[in-house]
Amino acid sequence: MNKVVFLVVVLLAASLQSPAAAAAASYLSRLQSVITRNGTNLANLTLSAGKAAMEFRAGGNIWIAGRQADFISEACGRAGGLMAIAALGERTPARHDTILYAVPGDMDSNDLKRCAQWQELGATVIQFSSPAGLLDKQFPLDTVANVIDLWTWTGEFVAACTRLEQMPVLYQSYGLPGGPERGKKYQGKKFHEDLTIKPITAGVLGREYRDQIQRMLAKINETQMPKIRQAAKWWSEVPKASATTLVTGHMFPRHAQESRALPFSGFAAIPAWENKDVLDASHPPAFVLCLGYQFAPQKLLDQAKTLGVKLLYSDVQPAEPPEPASNILYLDPAWPLADGCVTVPGYDVPILPASGVMQAAIYWTLISERARLSP
Repeated sequence: MNKVVFLVVVLLAASLQSPAAAAAASYLSRLQSVITRNGTNLANLTLSAGKAAMEFRAGGNIWIAGRQADFISEACGRAGGLMAIAALGERTPARHDTILYAVPGDMDSNDLKRCAQWQELGATVIQFSSPAGLLDKQFPLDTVANVIDLWTWTGEFVAACTRLEQMPVLYQSYGLPGGPERGKKYQGKKFHEDLTIKPITAGVLGREYRDQIQRMLAKINETQMPKIRQAAKWWSEVPKASATTLVTGHMFPRHAQESRALPFSGFAAIPAWENKDVLDASHPPAFVLCLGYQFAPQKLLDQAKTLGVKLLYSDVQPAEPPEPASNILYLDPAWPLADGCVTVPGYDVPILPASGVMQAAIYWTLISERARLSP
Protein backbone atom coordinates (compact mmCIF):
# COMPACT_ATOMS: atom_id res chain seq x y z
CA MET A 1 0.00 0.00 0.00
CA ASN A 2 1.27 3.45 -0.92
CA LYS A 3 1.92 6.03 1.73
CA VAL A 4 0.41 9.46 1.57
CA VAL A 5 3.05 11.98 0.54
CA PHE A 6 2.75 15.31 2.34
CA LEU A 7 3.96 18.44 0.60
CA VAL A 8 3.50 21.38 2.95
CA VAL A 9 4.01 24.77 1.34
CA VAL A 10 5.37 26.79 4.26
CA LEU A 11 4.86 30.51 3.77
CA LEU A 12 7.55 31.71 6.15
CA ALA A 13 8.02 35.07 4.47
CA ALA A 14 4.75 36.48 5.74
CA SER A 15 5.32 35.23 9.27
CA LEU A 16 8.89 36.47 9.62
CA GLN A 17 8.19 40.07 8.62
CA SER A 18 7.22 42.63 11.20
CA PRO A 19 3.77 44.22 10.68
CA ALA A 20 5.41 47.48 9.59
CA ALA A 21 7.67 45.72 7.10
CA ALA A 22 4.78 43.70 5.67
CA ALA A 23 2.72 46.85 5.19
CA ALA A 24 5.57 48.58 3.37
CA ALA A 25 6.36 45.64 1.08
CA SER A 26 4.50 45.20 -2.19
CA TYR A 27 2.58 42.01 -2.89
CA LEU A 28 5.14 41.21 -5.59
CA SER A 29 8.08 41.39 -3.19
CA ARG A 30 6.26 39.24 -0.63
CA LEU A 31 5.51 36.63 -3.28
CA GLN A 32 9.14 36.65 -4.38
CA SER A 33 10.19 36.03 -0.77
CA VAL A 34 7.75 33.12 -0.52
CA ILE A 35 9.15 31.52 -3.67
CA THR A 36 12.70 31.88 -2.38
CA ARG A 37 11.86 30.33 0.99
CA ASN A 38 9.78 27.57 -0.59
CA GLY A 39 12.83 26.55 -2.60
CA THR A 40 13.67 24.28 0.31
CA ASN A 41 10.67 22.14 -0.74
CA LEU A 42 12.23 21.21 -4.08
CA ALA A 43 13.70 17.97 -2.75
CA ASN A 44 10.25 16.87 -1.52
CA LEU A 45 8.65 17.82 -4.81
CA THR A 46 11.29 15.85 -6.70
CA LEU A 47 10.87 12.80 -4.47
CA SER A 48 7.09 12.67 -4.83
CA ALA A 49 7.28 13.36 -8.57
CA GLY A 50 9.65 10.43 -8.99
CA LYS A 51 7.21 8.13 -7.20
CA ALA A 52 4.33 9.42 -9.29
CA ALA A 53 6.30 8.83 -12.50
CA MET A 54 6.82 5.17 -11.59
CA GLU A 55 3.13 4.74 -10.78
CA PHE A 56 2.18 6.51 -14.01
CA ARG A 57 4.38 4.18 -16.03
CA ALA A 58 2.78 1.24 -14.20
CA GLY A 59 -0.61 2.25 -15.58
CA GLY A 60 -1.83 4.74 -13.01
CA ASN A 61 -3.64 8.01 -13.62
CA ILE A 62 -2.92 11.50 -12.32
CA TRP A 63 -5.89 13.28 -10.79
CA ILE A 64 -6.45 16.78 -9.38
CA ALA A 65 -8.67 17.37 -6.34
CA GLY A 66 -9.10 19.51 -3.23
CA ARG A 67 -10.82 22.65 -1.97
CA GLN A 68 -8.72 25.02 -4.07
CA ALA A 69 -10.92 25.13 -7.16
CA ASP A 70 -8.59 27.37 -9.16
CA PHE A 71 -5.75 24.85 -8.65
CA ILE A 72 -7.90 22.18 -10.29
CA SER A 73 -8.86 24.32 -13.28
CA GLU A 74 -5.29 25.59 -13.68
CA ALA A 75 -3.86 22.06 -13.86
CA CYS A 76 -6.13 20.72 -16.60
CA GLY A 77 -5.95 21.46 -20.31
CA ARG A 78 -3.07 23.93 -19.94
CA ALA A 79 -0.55 25.04 -22.50
CA GLY A 80 2.72 23.49 -21.32
CA GLY A 81 0.87 21.16 -18.93
CA LEU A 82 0.29 17.41 -18.96
CA MET A 83 -2.34 16.09 -21.35
CA ALA A 84 -2.99 12.98 -19.27
CA ILE A 85 -4.33 14.76 -16.20
CA ALA A 86 -7.91 15.45 -15.13
CA ALA A 87 -10.10 16.52 -12.23
CA LEU A 88 -10.93 13.58 -9.98
CA GLY A 89 -14.49 14.74 -9.35
CA GLU A 90 -16.68 11.85 -8.22
CA ARG A 91 -14.35 9.17 -9.59
CA THR A 92 -12.87 6.55 -7.30
CA PRO A 93 -9.07 6.38 -7.57
CA ALA A 94 -7.33 3.04 -7.89
CA ARG A 95 -4.00 1.45 -7.15
CA HIS A 96 -1.11 3.24 -8.94
CA ASP A 97 -3.12 6.47 -9.20
CA THR A 98 -1.68 9.77 -7.96
CA ILE A 99 -3.85 12.59 -6.62
CA LEU A 100 -2.60 16.17 -6.37
CA TYR A 101 -4.69 17.65 -3.56
CA ALA A 102 -4.67 21.40 -2.90
CA VAL A 103 -6.34 23.59 -0.29
CA PRO A 104 -6.19 27.26 0.70
CA GLY A 105 -4.39 27.49 4.02
CA ASP A 106 -4.03 24.26 5.98
CA MET A 107 -5.59 20.79 5.67
CA ASP A 108 -8.66 20.25 7.87
CA SER A 109 -10.04 17.04 9.34
CA ASN A 110 -12.28 16.37 6.34
CA ASP A 111 -9.33 16.77 3.97
CA LEU A 112 -7.24 14.33 5.98
CA LYS A 113 -10.09 11.82 6.17
CA ARG A 114 -10.65 11.95 2.42
CA CYS A 115 -6.95 11.51 1.68
CA ALA A 116 -6.75 8.57 4.09
CA GLN A 117 -9.65 6.88 2.29
CA TRP A 118 -7.86 7.21 -1.04
CA GLN A 119 -4.71 5.88 0.56
CA GLU A 120 -6.61 2.77 1.66
CA LEU A 121 -7.48 2.20 -2.01
CA GLY A 122 -3.77 2.19 -2.90
CA ALA A 123 -3.53 5.70 -4.33
CA THR A 124 -0.77 8.18 -3.55
CA VAL A 125 -1.90 11.61 -2.38
CA ILE A 126 0.37 14.63 -2.71
CA GLN A 127 -0.81 17.56 -0.64
CA PHE A 128 -0.32 21.23 -1.46
CA SER A 129 -1.16 23.34 1.59
CA SER A 130 0.11 25.99 4.00
CA PRO A 131 0.10 26.02 7.82
CA ALA A 132 -2.72 28.13 9.21
CA GLY A 133 -1.73 31.69 10.06
CA LEU A 134 1.27 31.89 7.72
CA LEU A 135 -0.39 33.76 4.90
CA ASP A 136 -1.59 37.19 3.87
CA LYS A 137 -5.35 36.80 4.29
CA GLN A 138 -6.48 39.81 2.30
CA PHE A 139 -4.13 39.27 -0.61
CA PRO A 140 -3.59 35.49 -0.79
CA LEU A 141 -0.06 34.23 -1.14
CA ASP A 142 -0.76 30.60 -0.29
CA THR A 143 -2.99 29.73 -3.26
CA VAL A 144 -0.54 31.33 -5.69
CA ALA A 145 2.35 29.47 -4.06
CA ASN A 146 0.39 26.21 -4.43
CA VAL A 147 0.08 26.81 -8.18
CA ILE A 148 3.78 27.62 -8.47
CA ASP A 149 4.52 24.34 -6.70
CA LEU A 150 2.08 22.54 -9.02
CA TRP A 151 4.14 23.53 -12.05
CA THR A 152 7.43 22.99 -10.25
CA TRP A 153 6.21 19.47 -9.42
CA THR A 154 5.13 18.92 -13.04
CA GLY A 155 8.62 19.80 -14.22
CA GLU A 156 10.11 17.30 -11.80
CA PHE A 157 7.55 14.69 -12.90
CA VAL A 158 8.56 15.19 -16.55
CA ALA A 159 12.24 14.86 -15.64
CA ALA A 160 11.56 11.69 -13.62
CA CYS A 161 9.75 10.18 -16.60
CA THR A 162 12.74 10.88 -18.85
CA ARG A 163 14.91 9.00 -16.39
CA LEU A 164 12.52 6.08 -16.88
CA GLU A 165 13.06 6.40 -20.66
CA GLN A 166 9.63 7.94 -21.26
CA MET A 167 8.42 11.42 -22.23
CA PRO A 168 4.89 12.38 -21.15
CA VAL A 169 2.77 14.32 -23.62
CA LEU A 170 2.32 18.01 -22.84
CA TYR A 171 0.10 20.59 -24.51
CA GLN A 172 1.14 23.28 -26.93
CA SER A 173 -0.86 26.51 -26.65
CA TYR A 174 -3.96 26.38 -28.82
CA GLY A 175 -3.41 30.08 -29.52
CA LEU A 176 -0.34 29.29 -31.63
CA PRO A 177 -0.27 27.76 -35.13
CA GLY A 178 -0.48 23.97 -34.97
CA GLY A 179 -1.59 23.86 -31.34
CA PRO A 180 -5.09 22.40 -31.86
CA GLU A 181 -3.85 19.94 -34.49
CA ARG A 182 -1.07 18.76 -32.20
CA GLY A 183 -3.61 18.31 -29.40
CA LYS A 184 -5.76 16.06 -31.59
CA LYS A 185 -2.72 14.07 -32.68
CA TYR A 186 -1.79 13.16 -29.11
CA GLN A 187 -5.27 12.98 -27.58
CA GLY A 188 -5.52 10.03 -25.18
CA LYS A 189 -1.77 9.34 -25.15
CA LYS A 190 0.20 9.34 -21.91
CA PHE A 191 3.68 9.07 -23.43
CA HIS A 192 5.28 9.99 -26.73
CA GLU A 193 6.00 7.15 -29.11
CA ASP A 194 7.56 9.42 -31.73
CA LEU A 195 10.53 10.91 -29.88
CA THR A 196 13.12 10.19 -27.25
CA ILE A 197 14.32 12.70 -24.68
CA LYS A 198 17.62 12.32 -22.90
CA PRO A 199 17.35 11.78 -19.12
CA ILE A 200 17.05 15.04 -17.20
CA THR A 201 18.72 15.41 -13.81
CA ALA A 202 16.45 15.83 -10.79
CA GLY A 203 15.87 19.45 -9.79
CA VAL A 204 16.75 21.01 -13.16
CA LEU A 205 13.27 21.68 -14.58
CA GLY A 206 11.64 22.61 -11.28
CA ARG A 207 14.41 25.04 -10.43
CA GLU A 208 14.31 26.56 -13.92
CA TYR A 209 10.55 27.16 -13.64
CA ARG A 210 10.93 28.97 -10.33
CA ASP A 211 13.83 31.00 -11.68
CA GLN A 212 11.76 32.02 -14.70
CA ILE A 213 8.84 33.10 -12.51
CA GLN A 214 11.20 35.09 -10.30
CA ARG A 215 12.62 36.86 -13.35
CA MET A 216 9.13 37.74 -14.58
CA LEU A 217 8.06 39.05 -11.17
CA ALA A 218 11.25 41.11 -10.96
CA LYS A 219 10.57 42.62 -14.39
CA ILE A 220 7.09 43.72 -13.35
CA ASN A 221 8.41 45.06 -10.05
CA GLU A 222 11.10 47.04 -11.82
CA THR A 223 9.19 48.32 -14.87
CA GLN A 224 5.42 48.15 -14.39
CA MET A 225 4.71 49.43 -10.87
CA PRO A 226 4.06 53.06 -11.95
CA LYS A 227 1.25 51.84 -14.22
CA ILE A 228 -0.13 49.57 -11.50
CA ARG A 229 -0.20 52.48 -9.06
CA GLN A 230 -1.88 54.75 -11.61
CA ALA A 231 -4.52 52.11 -12.32
CA ALA A 232 -5.04 51.59 -8.59
CA LYS A 233 -5.68 55.34 -8.27
CA TRP A 234 -8.22 55.21 -11.09
CA TRP A 235 -9.90 52.22 -9.45
CA SER A 236 -10.02 53.85 -6.01
CA GLU A 237 -11.90 56.82 -7.44
CA VAL A 238 -14.93 54.80 -8.61
CA PRO A 239 -17.56 52.86 -6.62
CA LYS A 240 -17.51 49.07 -6.69
CA ALA A 241 -20.53 48.95 -9.00
CA SER A 242 -18.61 50.98 -11.60
CA ALA A 243 -15.58 48.65 -11.78
CA THR A 244 -15.30 45.44 -13.80
CA THR A 245 -12.54 42.84 -14.05
CA LEU A 246 -12.40 40.91 -17.33
CA VAL A 247 -10.33 37.74 -17.28
CA THR A 248 -9.09 35.07 -19.67
CA GLY A 249 -7.57 31.87 -18.39
CA HIS A 250 -8.06 28.81 -16.23
CA MET A 251 -7.54 30.17 -12.70
CA PHE A 252 -9.89 33.14 -12.93
CA PRO A 253 -12.45 34.19 -11.90
CA ARG A 254 -12.44 31.45 -9.20
CA HIS A 255 -9.02 32.49 -7.96
CA ALA A 256 -10.19 35.97 -6.94
CA GLN A 257 -13.59 34.95 -5.58
CA GLU A 258 -12.52 33.17 -2.40
CA SER A 259 -13.99 34.43 0.87
CA ARG A 260 -10.66 35.81 2.18
CA ALA A 261 -10.22 38.23 -0.71
CA LEU A 262 -11.25 41.88 -0.74
CA PRO A 263 -14.06 42.30 -3.32
CA PHE A 264 -13.54 45.49 -5.30
CA SER A 265 -15.37 44.66 -8.54
CA GLY A 266 -17.49 42.23 -10.46
CA PHE A 267 -15.95 39.63 -12.77
CA ALA A 268 -16.62 38.44 -16.29
CA ALA A 269 -14.79 35.81 -18.32
CA ILE A 270 -13.78 36.67 -21.88
CA PRO A 271 -12.80 34.10 -24.53
CA ALA A 272 -9.10 33.88 -25.28
CA TRP A 273 -9.29 34.40 -29.04
CA GLU A 274 -12.67 36.04 -29.62
CA ASN A 275 -12.30 39.76 -30.32
CA LYS A 276 -15.67 41.43 -29.75
CA ASP A 277 -17.36 44.29 -27.91
CA VAL A 278 -17.63 43.38 -24.24
CA LEU A 279 -18.86 46.61 -22.64
CA ASP A 280 -22.47 47.77 -22.52
CA ALA A 281 -22.22 51.09 -24.31
CA SER A 282 -25.41 52.36 -22.64
CA HIS A 283 -24.08 51.71 -19.12
CA PRO A 284 -20.28 51.41 -19.34
CA PRO A 285 -18.20 50.87 -16.21
CA ALA A 286 -15.91 53.68 -15.08
CA PHE A 287 -12.89 51.40 -14.64
CA VAL A 288 -11.96 48.08 -16.28
CA LEU A 289 -9.12 45.70 -15.51
CA CYS A 290 -8.55 43.23 -18.34
CA LEU A 291 -6.29 40.27 -17.63
CA GLY A 292 -6.07 38.82 -21.12
CA TYR A 293 -3.97 36.12 -22.70
CA GLN A 294 -1.78 36.34 -25.78
CA PHE A 295 -3.21 39.12 -27.96
CA ALA A 296 -4.64 42.57 -27.30
CA PRO A 297 -8.46 42.92 -27.12
CA GLN A 298 -8.69 45.52 -29.87
CA LYS A 299 -12.45 46.02 -29.71
CA LEU A 300 -12.30 46.52 -25.95
CA LEU A 301 -9.62 49.16 -26.47
CA ASP A 302 -11.75 50.86 -29.11
CA GLN A 303 -14.74 50.87 -26.77
CA ALA A 304 -12.70 52.23 -23.86
CA LYS A 305 -11.32 55.02 -26.03
CA THR A 306 -14.75 55.95 -27.39
CA LEU A 307 -16.63 55.70 -24.09
CA GLY A 308 -13.91 57.28 -21.93
CA VAL A 309 -13.61 54.16 -19.75
CA LYS A 310 -10.37 53.98 -17.79
CA LEU A 311 -8.73 50.69 -18.73
CA LEU A 312 -5.69 48.71 -17.66
CA TYR A 313 -5.13 45.75 -19.97
CA SER A 314 -2.46 43.05 -19.90
CA ASP A 315 -1.63 40.71 -22.79
CA VAL A 316 1.65 39.42 -24.18
CA GLN A 317 1.23 41.31 -27.45
CA PRO A 318 -0.11 44.86 -26.99
CA ALA A 319 -2.10 46.86 -29.49
CA GLU A 320 -0.38 49.33 -31.81
CA PRO A 321 0.09 51.80 -30.27
CA PRO A 322 -0.07 50.05 -26.87
CA GLU A 323 -1.78 53.02 -25.20
CA PRO A 324 -3.94 54.76 -27.81
CA ALA A 325 -5.51 57.17 -25.33
CA SER A 326 -4.74 58.82 -21.98
CA ASN A 327 -7.40 56.67 -20.27
CA ILE A 328 -5.76 53.39 -21.39
CA LEU A 329 -2.72 51.74 -19.82
CA TYR A 330 -0.91 48.64 -21.13
CA LEU A 331 0.83 46.38 -18.62
CA ASP A 332 3.46 43.94 -19.89
CA PRO A 333 2.77 40.60 -18.11
CA ALA A 334 6.37 39.43 -18.73
CA TRP A 335 5.49 35.86 -19.73
CA PRO A 336 6.21 34.41 -23.20
CA LEU A 337 3.70 34.08 -26.04
CA ALA A 338 3.91 30.27 -25.88
CA ASP A 339 2.95 30.41 -22.17
CA GLY A 340 5.28 27.50 -21.42
CA CYS A 341 8.51 29.03 -20.14
CA VAL A 342 10.89 26.06 -19.71
CA THR A 343 12.70 24.35 -22.57
CA VAL A 344 13.26 20.59 -22.56
CA PRO A 345 16.16 19.77 -24.92
CA GLY A 346 14.78 17.78 -27.87
CA TYR A 347 11.11 18.50 -27.10
CA ASP A 348 9.04 20.37 -29.68
CA VAL A 349 7.25 22.83 -27.36
CA PRO A 350 8.16 24.74 -24.19
CA ILE A 351 6.53 23.40 -21.03
CA LEU A 352 5.23 24.69 -17.66
CA PRO A 353 2.90 27.68 -18.10
CA ALA A 354 3.54 31.03 -16.49
CA SER A 355 0.39 32.96 -17.39
CA GLY A 356 -1.82 31.86 -14.47
CA VAL A 357 0.81 32.68 -11.86
CA MET A 358 1.61 36.02 -13.43
CA GLN A 359 -2.04 36.99 -13.85
CA ALA A 360 -2.58 36.24 -10.15
CA ALA A 361 0.52 38.22 -9.16
CA ILE A 362 -0.60 41.22 -11.21
CA TYR A 363 -4.15 41.04 -9.88
CA TRP A 364 -3.21 40.88 -6.19
CA THR A 365 -0.54 43.54 -6.60
CA LEU A 366 -3.12 45.87 -8.10
CA ILE A 367 -5.69 44.96 -5.44
CA SER A 368 -3.19 45.57 -2.64
CA GLU A 369 -2.23 48.95 -4.11
CA ARG A 370 -5.93 49.76 -4.50
CA ALA A 371 -6.53 48.90 -0.82
CA ARG A 372 -3.73 51.21 0.30
CA LEU A 373 -5.64 54.14 -1.17
CA SER A 374 -9.10 53.33 0.23
CA PRO A 375 -9.46 50.09 2.25
